[in-house]
Amino acid sequence: MKTLKNIFILGISLFMSVSCMNDFDEPEFKTPPFGNNAIGEANTTIAQLKEKYATTISSSGVEEITDDIIIEGVVVANDESGNIYKQFVIDDGTGSIIVGVNDVGLYAVMARGQKILIDCKGLHVGGYGQLAQIGGLYNGSIGRMNKFTFPLHVKLEGTPSPEMHGIEPLVIDETFFTNANKATLPRYVRMNNVHFEEADGTELYAPEDIAYNNVVERTIKIGNTRVLFRFSTYADFANEVMPQGNFDITGVLTRYRDYWQFMLSSTNDIKSENE
Repeated sequence: MKTLKNIFILGISLFMSVSCMNDFDEPEFKTPPFGNNAIGEANTTIAQLKEKYATTISSSGVEEITDDIIIEGVVVANDESGNIYKQFVIDDGTGSIIVGVNDVGLYAVMARGQKILIDCKGLHVGGYGQLAQIGGLYNGSIGRMNKFTFPLHVKLEGTPSPEMHGIEPLVIDETFFTNANKATLPRYVRMNNVHFEEADGTELYAPEDIAYNNVVERTIKIGNTRVLFRFSTYADFANEVMPQGNFDITGVLTRYRDYWQFMLSSTNDIKSENE
């Protein structure tokens, strides 16, 4: 009788043990795998941020952001092709800004079309050749933020959108270069009916034999206006032949002091007129 009682107790114990094992709650995966999910809602537009620090940016200075400023934007250019290095660009419809991070392979989390929030407090803002950039302090100037600092200040919103969450490039023509205020740069733009001056059917984007510091300068012409294009020899399209004829192109219009420059994320953003 005692043996049967012991067997019964053992059976109940095993049943309860198995039941407890099945009572664990299903794991919840609500927190993004990258970034700081505690960041709140945006309270400042990119245009407002650039205006607030306009004097610092225009003087190629740098300043720590001490106010509780949170901006939101969509990644419109990144380093996936290798043509852009240790930075990406976001746009919120009011303007664009460069974000510098001392790391490579940023596109793995900063995919084009990804909406993000940036908590700017504690970061630095400044002008690299008078071009607005968020990042860190480097030798008394604006530089890239530490790669370990970066995730603490960024929150991902949803998933990347092929439609860029409704963010459209500003369509510009030749008159823009006459009337535009360079202080508003960078800008996510599209230029129609342009061509490369150097394209002859054989010329490559960025061959190493003509590069200086791994950069080859090309010229894009829109009407009678020339815009400098800087291509990296590390770009995955560096040894492709530049297209001849007219095309439409989407990218980020930048500046270095008084010189117009253009930043291309991918050759997929070059569309021939019949596409």
